[in-house]
Amino acid sequence: MGVRSRGRKALLQARFAAEINMRPLPDNMESMRDFLSDNELGIGVPLEIEDWVWVTDLGKVVQHNREEIDSRIEEVMENWTLDRLNIVTRLILEQALGEMDYFEPPTPVAVAIDEAIELAKAFDSEEAASFVNGILDNLKQ
Repeated sequence: MGVRSRGRKALLQARFAAEINMRPLPDNMESMRDFLSDNELGIGVPLEIEDWVWVTDLGKVVQHNREEIDSRIEEVMENWTLDRLNIVTRLILEQALGEMDYFEPPTPVAVAIDEAIELAKAFDSEEAASFVNGILDNLKQ
C-alpha cells in the first residue's frame, strides 16, 4: 500500500472516530498518528512529516468545504439522501470529492475514484464500492 493510500485510510479512520466520539478532527488525527507511531501496537508504520502534512491538509480542506461537498453529492444521488447513507460511505465520498475538487494540487480524478473504491471495499462492502464509483463518476468535472 502506498504512502498516500495509507494516509487516506488514516484520515478516514480519524474522520469516522470524530463522527462517533464527537471530538474535533485534529484531536482524532493526533490519536491516529500516535497509533501509527506505536511499535508495540503493530498497526502501522508512522507517516513521514511531509506525508502527515498532506493528510492533515486534506482533512482540513474536506472539513472546511463539507457543506458544499455534501450538497454536490446529494445533487447527483437518485432516490437517496446523505442521511440515509452509511457513515463510512458518506465519509469516503466527501473525502474523495474534497481531494478531486477542493485540494491543491488536486488529485487526478481517476486516482481519487480508485482510492475511494478501495476504501469502500476495505471498510464497507462491494456494493458500497460500486455506489461510490457511480456517485464520484457523476461528480467528476
